[in-house]
Amino acid sequence: MSATPLPSVLSLSGVASSLPVRTVDANIWARRCGFPEARANALLKNGVQQFHDATATSPVAFACEAVSALLEDTGTTPASIDALIYTHTIQSNVLAPPAGTAAFIQSRLGLERALAFSVMQQNCVSPMAAVHLLRMLTVAGRPIQRAIVVCADVMGSGCDHLRAIQDLALHSDGACALLLERCVDRNCIVGLHLYTDARYFRGTDDDLQPVPDDRYYWSAFTTMRAALGQAGITGSQLVRVLPHHVNLPGWSRLMTMLSAPQERLFTAGFGRLGHVFGADPFINFHTAPRGEPGSHSLLFSSGLAGCFGAMVIRH
Repeated sequence: MSATPLPSVLSLSGVASSLPVRTVDANIWARRCGFPEARANALLKNGVQQFHDATATSPVAFACEAVSALLEDTGTTPASIDALIYTHTIQSNVLAPPAGTAAFIQSRLGLERALAFSVMQQNCVSPMAAVHLLRMLTVAGRPIQRAIVVCADVMGSGCDHLRAIQDLALHSDGACALLLERCVDRNCIVGLHLYTDARYFRGTDDDLQPVPDDRYYWSAFTTMRAALGQAGITGSQLVRVLPHHVNLPGWSRLMTMLSAPQERLFTAGFGRLGHVFGADPFINFHTAPRGEPGSHSLLFSSGLAGCFGAMVIRH
């Protein structure tokens, strides 16, 4: 997508998440999947410790919990929400047709005024794609003052062996909800860039998943650089880099490419949370120490099928 900057009309005003209480560590996961101990050791070596396991809880239940918590935490009334976008990575994480997942969440939480729809196939970058759509709608003049984006995914029964991304991550189940507000002077979205690498069009093929080769790092770096360019800053000016929880060792290389000090990478969630699909950078935004007014943080995610997304927030 073009790196042409858009007016900074949206702010990330609130984040809430809903994660299963149950956690499973890498060793237990390897044993119950029949993998050798060396597989767990490789994950642990890369900073992967555990994941949150939903067992039989549906993604829609987590989505509703996250949105409900967001409304309560921010003191936002359901009647004030103008748009609701549901996003997900796994295609089965929706209600069976003809039911509509976004419409269900809308009805359950009393968001009757909201324009409600879903975004998918940008995989773990889908929440950022949804924010991009909201920015375009506000630029086009649609009367959106306040919106919610919620992402939710669970692996599902019988899919435990698919949780691992090589030895670089274990997928966690859960949901995250974002409150976007128009014309608020804090946490303004001043840069947002999306990119898709077409060589990964068969993103679910084990042999064609994104791997940390030179081209992967270049795609990740140029996506972040484009968002920084929109914000008018460089990597060295960032107070925080808020990553997705995949390939912790590789982030040292990306921080060097960004000319950002290594200590500004927020890593607390890698081992504790696992890879909560598209939620990682937003959960990190919520839990990381707040930047001083006027400082900037960078959020990044990438996903299956070669999707990349980066967002710059001015605190």
